[in-house]
Amino acid sequence: MSDMSIKSSIQAALTSSQKVDVRDKNTADKSQAPQAKAQADTVSLTDAAAQLPTLQQTISNSSGVDSERVESLRAAIADGSYSVDATELAQNMIGFEQGL
Repeated sequence: MSDMSIKSSIQAALTSSQKVDVRDKNTADKSQAPQAKAQADTVSLTDAAAQLPTLQQTISNSSGVDSERVESLRAAIADGSYSVDATELAQNMIGFEQGL
């Protein structure tokens, strides 16, 4: 089968439509019944959900960077006192990977 005939077959399948009646007997009966008074739906939020917009605003206003920590690391690197414990680093990397 050529590329062109495959494409035209796929397009024909995508553009063809069939009508399907998905109503059941209960739906059909309700549509013919007189309309009853509609009740208003209500939604209530938990305290945590109500606080989300405030928390999102706080997070977006925050830089997420501990400037004091960054500055202390820069100073330690600059004066040569910063050292890396290879064993601790490896354990942290393993723990991180296991947590994924």
